[in-house]
Amino acid sequence: MSGNSISRERLEAPPGRIYSETVLEPGYRFMLEHYFAALAETNLAWAAMLVETGIVEPETGARLLDAVVALEEAGPEALGEFNPEHEYFYSHMEHWLIERAGEEVAGEINIGRTRPEPLTRMALRERLLGLTEDVAALARTLLDMAEREVETVMPQWTHFQHAQLSTLGHYLVAIVNALERDAARLLAAFKTTNQCTLGCGALAGTSYPVDRDLVAELLGFDGVRENTIDAVSGGDHVLEATSAIAGLMVNLSRFSQDLYIWHTEEFGFLLVADEYAGSSSMMPQKKNAYPFEYVRARAAHAIGDAASAYGTLHNTNYQDIKDVEEEMVPPAFRSLEEAARAIRLLEGTVSTMEIRRERMLEQAGHGFAAATELAATVHRAGGVSARTAHRVVGHLVLQASKRGLGGRDVDLALVQASAQAVLGHELDGVDEDAVRRAMDPRAFVDAHAVPGGPAPERVREAIAAARERLDGREADVAGTRARIAAARARLDDMIKTRRQAVV
Repeated sequence: MSGNSISRERLEAPPGRIYSETVLEPGYRFMLEHYFAALAETNLAWAAMLVETGIVEPETGARLLDAVVALEEAGPEALGEFNPEHEYFYSHMEHWLIERAGEEVAGEINIGRTRPEPLTRMALRERLLGLTEDVAALARTLLDMAEREVETVMPQWTHFQHAQLSTLGHYLVAIVNALERDAARLLAAFKTTNQCTLGCGALAGTSYPVDRDLVAELLGFDGVRENTIDAVSGGDHVLEATSAIAGLMVNLSRFSQDLYIWHTEEFGFLLVADEYAGSSSMMPQKKNAYPFEYVRARAAHAIGDAASAYGTLHNTNYQDIKDVEEEMVPPAFRSLEEAARAIRLLEGTVSTMEIRRERMLEQAGHGFAAATELAATVHRAGGVSARTAHRVVGHLVLQASKRGLGGRDVDLALVQASAQAVLGHELDGVDEDAVRRAMDPRAFVDAHAVPGGPAPERVREAIAAARERLDGREADVAGTRARIAAARARLDDMIKTRRQAVV
């Protein structure tokens, strides 16, 4: 070793000031914040494996384990400030171990290893599980709301025009269904991420008889990324994670945009609680629904972070390279953090907002969103084809709109006048009660009992099914966490046994 440097014998000069300030020190600080625990645990697992396989003598292994345990217990503060002579984060940790146990012992931690480690995977997997749990918490809040609002009739839109009638409960189940798919994509990203790369060497593995499977098991991975070139070169787990997060945030942004509009004076469907609203320094009447703006903006950040990860990786060689090893990771961590905050903000906002049910019902009856049911009534009772019934009702809406009439004003006389204009004759079999029933918002919702439709009994079925799927997903996540915890417990037992064996 030359001075305080590690592995710089090939070089004649220490890291330059500008290189240190712009690359090494920021990288050290990032890794110290995000990777300390993962690297300490990785060192423990690797050292334990070296002893178990006989690559390292038990006494040397025990002393090495003692040093790593002491560092893990001391925490990241033990490594102190960045030292340009130590260069990388990994080297700072190795220096600490050398000072504790000597180079002859601490140097053995490097057997068969290079600096790319599964640290990103360990930090990323924890964050993916946490975000999946956050999504589940929001979904439960929305399902509770949906259960309360299964009979809250409201209009729904296509191309932002009144289309058909539904309920708020029905709408909220749709959002939950989207979140379920988002959770599935997050867990798929977790599955890709939770593969151990230790033992890959620099790209060709090692001639030492290391046990890659044992290390993977001790660190709670589901398996080994087998091909050693793929292990050191692949970055698609980060791409998959950022894509899943971006998709989640797009869905949350669209949901927020709906609520944002419904909060306006023009809609008046809901009112955000004062605790989640802002005011104006100039306009005393303002009550601004700021949380929805924040969620939308952070969705844009997530899209940008995903694009950043993809952009960083594209056109890079398939090998260990800084683009893969370091530069594509910060956007992923930032995206995960912002998504978690956005979900927490949105959950608090929606769980406390006031739902104005009468206003929703009023708007449901004012427009012509029940026109499809009127057309169905004309078709079934009037003895005409479905397309002809559509033409009759379309003409009716045109004439009613010209006269300033709304959905509640539609009666049999309007239907017959439209039929006369379109067909040249009135309809037989259509009566006043049938027309009124077709245009009644509550009757419309009750009649639409197709699976997945807005009829209250169907929405209640959908809520129960969603809760069951959510229970299963939460149990899977809890089981995954338990397996990772059990792996750490096994590692701790192995460390304890090896340390005691040489006392």
